[in-house]
Amino acid sequence: MEELRVVEVCNACRHVIISKDGIRSLFWILDRNGRFFLKKGDLSIAFVSKKKIKTIHDQFLGDDSPTDVITFQGDPALNFVGEIVVCPLYALEQSKFYGTTFEEEIKLYLVHGYLHLCGLRDKNKKEIEEMREGERYCMHFLGSLSLQASLKGQ
Repeated sequence: MEELRVVEVCNACRHVIISKDGIRSLFWILDRNGRFFLKKGDLSIAFVSKKKIKTIHDQFLGDDSPTDVITFQGDPALNFVGEIVVCPLYALEQSKFYGTTFEEEIKLYLVHGYLHLCGLRDKNKKEIEEMREGERYCMHFLGSLSLQASLKGQ
């Protein structure tokens, strides 16, 4: 029997409803995509406020602007592949701007973080093109998977 990756989910956004099982399913599916390979190890997902992601962005990347997703490589010696930090409110704003759904934006950010952990970068034009192609591939691979993500009161 194939061992499933442990995916820990922390939702620090009281106004966001998101299924931890949906998040885990997304990564279990991505782990079987056949094109991008993530090392073995536990994965941590954190949903944080705009203020918190701005602080993290400044502290670790020297940029005090809010952002959508930040990825941290883990330590294989600790059986930890990494952490993906997502800002759901940023996803909501972007979904309105791009005409997508809140859930599609969240899925895209999780895919983006996964691809970073697989070794893809997005610092120059060629890397950005490779990242966007990888995102399209993975989003297609995930198909209609629902994360059951929504905002309270909406």
